[in-house]
Amino acid sequence: MPELYFADLAALHRPAIVDGVTHELPAETIAAVQATGVNDGMPFILDDCGGYDHDLNRFFRACPTMGLRSVNSLRAYARDLVVWMRFLSERRGKKSIWLADREDVAVYHAARRRSAPSHRISAASWNRAVAALETFYGWAVEEELIAASPFGSSTTWRRVRGGRFAPVRTARAREAGARRGDLRFVGLDHFLSYRDVGLRGRQLDGREDATWSGRHGERNVLFAELLVTTGLRLEEAASLLIVELPAVDRTRSAPRSIPLRLPASIAKGGRSREIRLPARLLHRLADYVAIERANALANFRDVESDSIAVGDGPTRGTIGLVDVTGQVRSVRLDVLSPTERRRLATSSGEPMILWLNEAGRPMTSPAWAAVFRRAGRRCRALGIDLDVTPHALRHTFAVHMLSMLIREQIGAVLADGPPDEPGSAAYRRMIGDPLQKLQRLLGHASIASTYIYLDSLEESRALVEAAAERWGTALDAAPKDAL
Repeated sequence: MPELYFADLAALHRPAIVDGVTHELPAETIAAVQATGVNDGMPFILDDCGGYDHDLNRFFRACPTMGLRSVNSLRAYARDLVVWMRFLSERRGKKSIWLADREDVAVYHAARRRSAPSHRISAASWNRAVAALETFYGWAVEEELIAASPFGSSTTWRRVRGGRFAPVRTARAREAGARRGDLRFVGLDHFLSYRDVGLRGRQLDGREDATWSGRHGERNVLFAELLVTTGLRLEEAASLLIVELPAVDRTRSAPRSIPLRLPASIAKGGRSREIRLPARLLHRLADYVAIERANALANFRDVESDSIAVGDGPTRGTIGLVDVTGQVRSVRLDVLSPTERRRLATSSGEPMILWLNEAGRPMTSPAWAAVFRRAGRRCRALGIDLDVTPHALRHTFAVHMLSMLIREQIGAVLADGPPDEPGSAAYRRMIGDPLQKLQRLLGHASIASTYIYLDSLEESRALVEAAAERWGTALDAAPKDAL
C-alpha cells in the first residue's frame, strides 16, 4: 500500500543505531539529497514495495513554481494523491497512477460519493481532491509523462476586469453544486466558554477547577485570542518570532491597535499583509514573554543539532545568521520559512520563536491542533457542545469583522444622505469597501474568497427578511388587475 512521508533534513545528520551498530550517511549522500531541492516538511510517497518514484515525487518539488507554496496545501495535495493511489492499487488491480483512465475516475467517484454514508465524502471534499489530482495530471501532461489527464477538462469563458473574457479550464469530474467551503465559526459567547472552560480549565461557573491537570492554559488562551482578533492562520501565528512583536506602549494615549506586517514567507501564497494587533493583546503577549515563556526557557537544555545560529543584535526587520565560517551575515526576516524560524537560536542555543512548550522547544502546528482538540474534549465532557479549530477562529474573526465594517460603512454612507439608486457610488461604497478591507486583512488573493462570509452575517439575513417583507407589502398594495 502506498505510504506518505515528510522530509526531515535534520535526520540526514543524525546517526542511526541498528542492532547496536551506528550508521551515518556519507557527506556525498547528504549533499546529493540537498541538491535535489527537497525542503523540510516536503511530502514524498513510497509505493507498495517501498519504491521511490522519481517523477511522482518531483511533482511536489515543482508545486511552488505553480503557485502552490503553502506547506499545508502541499500536504493536502499529497494526501489526496495517496488516497487515489491506494484506490487504484486495491480496487483497480494494482494499476499505476500513470495508467489511470476515465473509467477509473468514474468508479472512484462512485466509491467516494455514492458509497455508504459512513464512507461518503461531501461534494466540497470531492472537488478539493479533484483539484489536487487535476493539478498533478496537468503537470504530468506538460512534462510529457502522460498523453492526457484521466480527469479531463472543459474550457469556459469568464468575465474578468475591464469587461474582457478569459478562458477558464474546469475539471469535468467536479460537482457544480458543492459548497465552496466549510465555514464554521462561533459566536462571542461560545468562544468565551471554549476559552475559559476548554483552554483555561475552569468550571462552568467560572471558578477554578482543582481537578484540572492541564498546563499552559494562559499561553493557550493567548494564542486563541491572537487568532480570533487578527484572523491569522494557524501556521502564520505559530511562526512569529519574538523580535517581530511591536514595542509595548503602556501610556494612556497609546493607540488601541498596532500594525504588524506579516512576512510573505509565512503567509499563505507568499502574500505579505498588515494585521492589527489590539494593544490589550500586545500587553499580554509582553507579559507572556516575560513570565511564562521565560519559565519555559529555564527548562531548556540541549541545543538542537540543526539549529540556525543567530548573532547579536537582531531587529524586527533583519537578523544576523552565523555561517559555517563563523561570520555573521544580515538576512531579512521576511525570507525565512516557518521551518527555518523554528530552528533559529540565540548564541546560547535558546529558540527565537515566540511560542514554546514546557521544555522550551518551539510549538509546532500539530502541537497546537492537539491543544484545541483537548480543549474541545473537555468542553464536551462538561456538557458544552463545542468543537473549535484554529481555522474556525479565523472564520469567526472574518464574520464579526465584516459585520462591524458593514455597520460602520452604512453609517458613513447614510451620513452623506441616502443612496440614490442601485449601482450608485453610495451603493458601491456600502457593499464593496467592507469586503475589500476584509480581503486585505485575511490575505485573500481574490475577493471571491471573501464573499463567502456574507452569507453568515446577521445583517444579511435581516436585509433579506426586510426586502421580502417590503416585496410582500408591495404585492398586497398593487391593483389586482396589474398582477
